[in-house]
Amino acid sequence: MLTAARDTFWRCGYAATSVQDLTDAAGLGTQSLYGAFGSKHDLFLRVLDDYCAYQSAGLEAAVTADPSPWHGITSAVTFEDGGRLDLPAQGCLMANSAAALSAQDEEVRARACRVYSETFALFTRQIAQAQERGEIDADIDPEATARALIAVMQGIEFLHKAGIGEDEMRLAKTAALELIERSVGR
Repeated sequence: MLTAARDTFWRCGYAATSVQDLTDAAGLGTQSLYGAFGSKHDLFLRVLDDYCAYQSAGLEAAVTADPSPWHGITSAVTFEDGGRLDLPAQGCLMANSAAALSAQDEEVRARACRVYSETFALFTRQIAQAQERGEIDADIDPEATARALIAVMQGIEFLHKAGIGEDEMRLAKTAALELIERSVGR
């Protein structure tokens, strides 16, 4: 049920997804859906929570599995980790939801802020480890660098979702990495 609901919300967006769309996708009756989840919004938040938990765990696993803390981060930022961090054509469900709903939905905004904070903390830790290992300049600010890397990662996702061609994506990623590498003393 949750996978079918997630895919429907992801494909159509929250506002354009009707309860009928959800019941059709899940093969449930309307009363069963309401009985299990309370409302369309409650179901959406549950789907979003599950998605974010899965993505956050995957991001942390991919970043920390790399023997080089710095390479792990840059691979994640550019979605070049060898396949673990997928960048689907429809983009990130959390990013899509935040862009569409956070201005009017406090619960979505709170989840987006939580995901940002978790990613920020992960990147800050990895940057500090990269500094300790001498991979990057010890004088850079790990928090400022983490913020910049998250912004680059979201920009790359935007370009991908916008349908920028593979050649242009590669050029954008290369340019971003070159600027980042210079700024951290690599």
